[in-house]
Amino acid sequence: MISPAVRQRIGEFLRREPRTEVRFPRPEPRIVPTSIEEILPGGILIGREGPCFVHERLYTELNERPMPLLRRFEQIGRPDLAEVEDGAYWEPVDGPDGSPAPHREPRTLPEAVAALDPPERGLFRKFGHRRMLFLDIETCGLQPAPVFLVGFCHIGDRNLVLRQLFARDYAEERSLIVEVERIVGEHDFLITYNGKTFDIPFLRNRAVHHRLGFEARIPHLDLLWMVRRRWRDRLPDCKLRTLEWRVLRRLRAGDIDGAEIPGVYHEYVKHGQPHRLIPVFHHNLLDLVAMAELLPRLFEPETFARDYAGVSQSS
Repeated sequence: MISPAVRQRIGEFLRREPRTEVRFPRPEPRIVPTSIEEILPGGILIGREGPCFVHERLYTELNERPMPLLRRFEQIGRPDLAEVEDGAYWEPVDGPDGSPAPHREPRTLPEAVAALDPPERGLFRKFGHRRMLFLDIETCGLQPAPVFLVGFCHIGDRNLVLRQLFARDYAEERSLIVEVERIVGEHDFLITYNGKTFDIPFLRNRAVHHRLGFEARIPHLDLLWMVRRRWRDRLPDCKLRTLEWRVLRRLRAGDIDGAEIPGVYHEYVKHGQPHRLIPVFHHNLLDLVAMAELLPRLFEPETFARDYAGVSQSS
């Protein structure tokens, strides 16, 4: 038991020495991004019919071997090209068991171009690769669902230039379609994958929905048609992912299933959550890059004969 004298001395000490008050800093409020422009570099494009978001980036992995991708584009359709790398780029290809190939594939790019159907052959001889435009769209499903993301790709000086137009809400689809028409009209040659059946008819129908016109009066090459003619009997299907795996020799990383994309966009429009859109932009970008890499390889007959053998062995 503490005596009154001790208690008095303790009281005097406490009154003489002020207590140290410990204060914890108030946590800063967490700011959660609510719009795509907060997490993706880009800007707001103000067009004739209103705004939409535009994201641009460069794809610089173009120095692949044995021939850089840009050189492959430069070689496509050149009627004056007799041989590539003095004839060493395409070597004779034997079958999987070592037997001779059943027939000789063309060994030069002029021969490869000459083997194309006349419309395709004329396109590549008329237009340089700098005027090509690759296009791919992302939608909320089948018609009459809206389109909300349109990706473009063209060949720059030393890289692929990728541009993606995005409707931040359903109302911006109108301005997005107008800008797509403008960008397509600035090029000479459109390249898609299943675009003649899906992408371009879809854009035209959405333009009609908004009482707009949509003119894409430039030559249009659908790579799916070429792929089916060449590989229908050699691949399990002609999906772009399958071609990336079997022909481009790579697997996608960080991709999103296409069936999930509409739900992600609807959730963004209703509740924000722009971070969930990053895989959607990435998916669209992968499609564009795959098309750009696939196109010049369609003009490498001997190389693809070797790929066919690999496909046959792994099937």
